[in-house]
Amino acid sequence: MVALRGWLAAGIIGAAAILGGGEAWAQRSLWLLNGQSTWVNGYFYPGENIWAECDLDCHDVDLVLYDRNGRWVAEDTLLDDFPIVQAPYEGSFAVQVIMAGCRHPRGCAVVVDSDYGF
Repeated sequence: MVALRGWLAAGIIGAAAILGGGEAWAQRSLWLLNGQSTWVNGYFYPGENIWAECDLDCHDVDLVLYDRNGRWVAEDTLLDDFPIVQAPYEGSFAVQVIMAGCRHPRGCAVVVDSDYGF
């Protein structure tokens, strides 16, 4: 995993293709106020890691993973700025991203990504 902090505040949505391999990656860029949450959806594979990373004004962001039926699957609600959850099986999931600790009154940038992108 490459640290993304250098461009997080700009709110850029990144995407790239690896030539010849047919693989691509993309992440979700979000802007959240302290205490705010939002949802992102993705299709993940067994054991695929889903993580978030936030900018320098953020000291706590959380992830909660739900299956396609809205059932809780996993969460990382530790007091840190790099939560990771893992998909237990292949399928569609909803990821709740919670800004639990942002020091800036105008909000903080968060990138959500996974091993294979979504």
